[in-house]
Amino acid sequence: MKEQYKILAVDDEKFNLLLLKSCLKNENFQLTSCTDAIDALQEFKKDDFDLVLLDIMMRGIDGFEVRKLIRELNKQVPIIFLTSLVDDLNSTLLVKISDDPYTYYLNKSFDKQSLLKKINQAITAYRDQMAADQYYHKLEADLTLAGEVQKIMLPTWATLNDQIISSYLYAPGVKVSGDIFEMVALSPQHYLCLIGDISGHGIQAALYMSAIQSYLKVLLAAAASPDLLEPHDILNQINSFFNNDLNGENYMTCLVAIFDFQHNLLRYQSAGHPGIICCTAAHDESWMIEDNGRGGIPIGWRRNYIYDAADNVEYHFSDDTIFMFYTDGILDLRNAADELAGESNFRMLVGPLPSECDVVTLPFRLRYALSQIGYNLPTDDICLVALQKNVPSANVMYRVITPDTALVSTTAAEFADFLRQRFDLYDLSVKIELLLSEFLNNIIIHGLESHKHNQSAIVIRMELLSDEVLIKVMDRGKIWNYTPTYSDSASFLEMQNQMMATSGRGMAIIHSIANSISRNHYCGLNTTIFSILTTQQVEQ
Repeated sequence: MKEQYKILAVDDEKFNLLLLKSCLKNENFQLTSCTDAIDALQEFKKDDFDLVLLDIMMRGIDGFEVRKLIRELNKQVPIIFLTSLVDDLNSTLLVKISDDPYTYYLNKSFDKQSLLKKINQAITAYRDQMAADQYYHKLEADLTLAGEVQKIMLPTWATLNDQIISSYLYAPGVKVSGDIFEMVALSPQHYLCLIGDISGHGIQAALYMSAIQSYLKVLLAAAASPDLLEPHDILNQINSFFNNDLNGENYMTCLVAIFDFQHNLLRYQSAGHPGIICCTAAHDESWMIEDNGRGGIPIGWRRNYIYDAADNVEYHFSDDTIFMFYTDGILDLRNAADELAGESNFRMLVGPLPSECDVVTLPFRLRYALSQIGYNLPTDDICLVALQKNVPSANVMYRVITPDTALVSTTAAEFADFLRQRFDLYDLSVKIELLLSEFLNNIIIHGLESHKHNQSAIVIRMELLSDEVLIKVMDRGKIWNYTPTYSDSASFLEMQNQMMATSGRGMAIIHSIANSISRNHYCGLNTTIFSILTTQQVEQ
């Protein structure tokens, strides 16, 4: 049985409605007739119509006004104006009808065949558009799901252990990305960092990215001594997999770096990928590691290409060196004048930033700075990584935690113990334990309740200076409002008590402990810095 199409006919003359009913009798249509515009709108709200037949000249509300009201309910349902009006020399009537792309016109002197032809034409176009919209929404949903799967495969956005401190910004161009980033411990002192860029965009590039990341995990798991692997070994194995197993037409630029933190030695090889930029907090300039032309062609260009050990680059670094890895999407950012950000702007900003921010914040501050100077139009996926050796400091403590309220008390107690055991600051340690407990709970409850996967880590850094303690908390959750709007402390406490359900629990306590609070948002990273003054002097 054929599906019946529902048609709403609106005309203040009953004869015209009877005429329409007779023309559509025994056809594949279910007709609802109205002589009043208000009744017609009520009918339209009650049912899903496939088409509206509408007179222009009606008593009270004319057809154009009815169309306007219908469009507030449905932007695309086809409307056929039936009128006997004669247009003027300027085609004023036709122009007014054509203001809406889903409106058609038929003179009231129509015959049955011309009416049926116009109705079928309009309904077919409408159904085709609806099918296209449904396909588009399904595609958008699939892309969103693919993006979530990619997040699962990526490492946590910030890494901290006895050897390394690092973070990365990963920004797909269209929900999914062809950029690859992986960081793996080969031994307690050796770390592999791989960054790559699949040619092309969208789902195809993302599938290649996922396949390469999965293969890399298999490759490292199968290695008898992963810490003995060299950059060229890994490139050769990936090239073989890319050409023989994937057998695609794409290619991939790639850089494989292996850090030996025991001897402060970096060994790497680039397969057509941008090099490594270095910087330190003590200098205002960045520099590129010299490779003297060594390196190989992109993965996938030649099936039997051999990446040679002679092309591995060795670099001895100091404890305070920060390494920047990136894909060329960061260089391809454009401004309103369609100018590229380029390496010169990128390098110019990298140099002085480490003196103002730590390695965890660096990728986000750099991307934000490029946006500030106008380079905010991405044309490609972006991956930006900052990495530094973790050198213990008597006055600095770092932690990376997952957003679990069960971990908050333990984490806050660790920071309090750090102050008590090293500096005997008991009163201050109690305040800081309370501040961290309250604030971390607020981040988890209000900022990260819907965030999952690699975006969920929270980084806490505490530094003890001569007359203050600085606590910096970094998270990748949503921005939630906590800033006080009352200067009077009593009024502020009362206001906070009234707004606990929406502005976060215990924020009044936090403001009573911290002497100052600053909060910034840099391209997806929230940074909150608390300053707590101490009257005790601490040796640096």
